[in-house]
Amino acid sequence: MEENENSLQYACENGTLDKLIEEYLSSCTETCDAGEASGKKCSKKLRRRFPNVAGFCRYFHIGDVEYERLCAKYPEDFARLKLVFEDEALNSEISPTILSAYLKKRLGYEKSSGGEIYDGQLKVVFDHDILGDGE
Repeated sequence: MEENENSLQYACENGTLDKLIEEYLSSCTETCDAGEASGKKCSKKLRRRFPNVAGFCRYFHIGDVEYERLCAKYPEDFARLKLVFEDEALNSEISPTILSAYLKKRLGYEKSSGGEIYDGQLKVVFDHDILGDGE
C-alpha cells in the first residue's frame, strides 16, 4: 500500500487514524440528498449501513491480509478500531443473531466454555481443589 495522506499505515504513524475512522463511519450514513442524486428513492430518515471490518477494508481498498498486518504492526490503534466496531454493532438495529455471530466470528468474542466435549459427552473441568475448601 502506498503511503499517502489516505493510507491507513500513514494515519497510524502520524496519529490521524481516528480521522479516517470517522470518515468511514460518516460514509455509512446516506442522506436523502445523496440518495436522490443517485436516482434512488429515499425516505425522510437517514439510511445507515452497518459499519464493520469488511466495509472498512473495502472503503480503504485493502484486503484482510493487509488489515491483519496493520493490526500486528499497530496493535493499540487497531484495538481502538475494534472497540469502535463493537460499539457500532451494539448500538445498531441488526438482529441479535447477526450481532452475536459478528461479535464472535469477526471481532473474536468467542464464549469461553467451562468444559470440553469428547465423543459427544461434556467434560466439566473445575479449576480449584475441592479437598482444600474451607482451609
